[in-house]
Amino acid sequence: MSKSEIVIIDSQHEHILFTLEEVCERCNVHTEMIIEMVEYGIVDPVEKSLLDIWYFNSQALMRLQRAQRLMDGLKLNLSGVAFSLELLDEIDGLQKHIVVLRNQLP
Repeated sequence: MSKSEIVIIDSQHEHILFTLEEVCERCNVHTEMIIEMVEYGIVDPVEKSLLDIWYFNSQALMRLQRAQRLMDGLKLNLSGVAFSLELLDEIDGLQKHIVVLRNQLP
């Protein structure tokens, strides 16, 4: 399978949702891989219809892109990707907190 880039939707259009099949097409991965990523907590569907159809937003697509880079670049398995993303999320949160604290300084 060749490497692919995920097209990220502008944050103005965050209300746009993608089905599982659309996510698989955009990410060039099989349905089973996305299902496994959901099971590992790497990405979460934002909505699940009564017909058990999953929907994902643009943030989920960005997270999948990040997960793919970790798997391709560092050869991590899904457990390693989940742990790495958790740590990266923590770093992002701390950096945002630092900005807020710096803005409170005179």
